[in-house]
Amino acid sequence: MYKPLCIAAAMLAAQSAFAFDNQLNHYRLSIDKDARRAHVEADVWVEGRELALFNVMPIAQLKNGQADLIEKLTVRDMAGNPVKLQDKGEGEYDVDGDRRLRLSYDVRLEHDKYQWPGGNEEVSYHTEEGLMSVGYPLFIVPGVKMHGQTEVSFDLPAGWKASTPWRSAGRPGAFIAGSRRELVNNALFFGTARAETFQAGGVEMTLVMGKQYWKRRDAFMSMIGTQMNSYQKLYGRGPVADRFLIVINQGDSGDGGAFSGSFSQYLKDDGSEVARPVWGKVMAHELAHFWNGHSLVPKNESEEWFKEGVNDYVTVTTMARNKLLDRSMLIQQLENLARGQNVARNVQGLTMTVQEAVKDKHRNWLLVYGGGTIAGLAMDVELRKASRGKVGLDHLLKAMYQQFGHPGKTYQHADIVRIGKAVGGVDLEPLLQNIVASSKAPDLGPLFRDIGLRLEQFGMLETYLLRDPAATAEQKARFSAIFGVPY
Repeated sequence: MYKPLCIAAAMLAAQSAFAFDNQLNHYRLSIDKDARRAHVEADVWVEGRELALFNVMPIAQLKNGQADLIEKLTVRDMAGNPVKLQDKGEGEYDVDGDRRLRLSYDVRLEHDKYQWPGGNEEVSYHTEEGLMSVGYPLFIVPGVKMHGQTEVSFDLPAGWKASTPWRSAGRPGAFIAGSRRELVNNALFFGTARAETFQAGGVEMTLVMGKQYWKRRDAFMSMIGTQMNSYQKLYGRGPVADRFLIVINQGDSGDGGAFSGSFSQYLKDDGSEVARPVWGKVMAHELAHFWNGHSLVPKNESEEWFKEGVNDYVTVTTMARNKLLDRSMLIQQLENLARGQNVARNVQGLTMTVQEAVKDKHRNWLLVYGGGTIAGLAMDVELRKASRGKVGLDHLLKAMYQQFGHPGKTYQHADIVRIGKAVGGVDLEPLLQNIVASSKAPDLGPLFRDIGLRLEQFGMLETYLLRDPAATAEQKARFSAIFGVPY
């Protein structure tokens, strides 16, 4: 008995030696007056032997991606003694952890010199009014697990302020991030750009806008409020997070990136009313991700079609119902679905399934987004047909959100099919196999016919959706019920 007891005692001693100290982690980020370099000082509890810069994207000019812009990285214990560090490449570092360590490093803030797969709006860029950066390229964090909450403070150029989605730490320029994901997976803005905080859909929203857009802020806030209220009603309750930051600046991509409590968006023009269906769709899509994407989370990347494509379908349907898209613009959006599949399969020559396309999401976006949007429309139509109009995709999404819209819960393909059967009494698996699990573009003619439209395609690009002269009253009514606009 003596030997096992000794072993147990030794194990308990080892566990207690490495027990989390229940202290806040701390990061202090200082940006120089030209906003070309940042310095970080941190103390953080490190479990295991790994430090990491997450979401690193190697590119031709930077083989280690954003990690190549990190300089002078040193690690010390809390007594000030040096701790050996091994750089394993691509933002991964081996270190003697299971204790609290002090980190010190510089970040060259020149990410906008390079083209990133997801765009600079998902990494970092400068404007006349300051610097937008996601947390990923700024914060080296424990790779295994990050215990406790983190206090983040900033030392900024004169006249600058920090806009974050984090809660205040109770003093100027200091914030509390509740988790590692909340720390790194968020957009931040440092500078002089004006911001406005308001309530939308039960969520505290802070809108940071480049100066050319400030005069249009009421239009932006109105659209945000309308869409947020629609999403809250559709999913039955608010998203997991209760505060969000939106950063808007000019950029040629006109695209955006969504994060756990924020998103960063580029606009091509000045946010004009005539272009609202364009910039508004991007914004509405990113807002919808606070439910489908960040609160409703897939277990496997193969369900990216649901996270992105079905999210895009929800964006289009709610915007149409909210009169943010007129009928002609709605029809163009639907025509783009058929046109996009033709381009993906016959021009790009893509032969993978929609589920497989996520492996190169930015190149294969026509399949990931477009194929997923088609799946959303098809599921909506199938549910409505089976239930004689009593049940649609909204019911499936609300039921999924009730079950999986909680921290730590994830869904997979089988759950979508199971819940579809429960709410609508129909097996969606054959439909999904034909759309997302096939390497061939589905025949969309019958799908559009079910909502009273006739698909005409000529060559690679010419695509038209016309009112079908043979459409039944049921098909016409289904179109209006889905989109909220007259047939």
